[in-house]
Amino acid sequence: MTKDLDFTKKPYEQLTKEVITILTSVRENIKDESDLTWVYYKTVDEMRNELDKYITAFEGGNLEYLDEVNIHFAPTAAYQEHSMSNNWTSEYHNLAAKFDEIYEALKNYR
Repeated sequence: MTKDLDFTKKPYEQLTKEVITILTSVRENIKDESDLTWVYYKTVDEMRNELDKYITAFEGGNLEYLDEVNIHFAPTAAYQEHSMSNNWTSEYHNLAAKFDEIYEALKNYR
């Protein structure tokens, strides 16, 4: 568990805020000059726009994209590949570990 935090005991609103923070951190690592060679996105704007869609949904309390976001955090999926190609792998691993725990807790709210 990430830094001894028990996400299963946090309220829904706090969990969604945590996801928004994680997605915002991912978005901040997408620079105009990002290497997208190993991701399926054609442009950085496409990747940012999709993250914005997820963030907006979570801000509204909507979990419809929870599983989709989970897929992006899977090994060799978009976020990990972007992190490896753009030198933020350590940060990605910390974000992914935290997301995995929050994902498990949020699944109980659907």
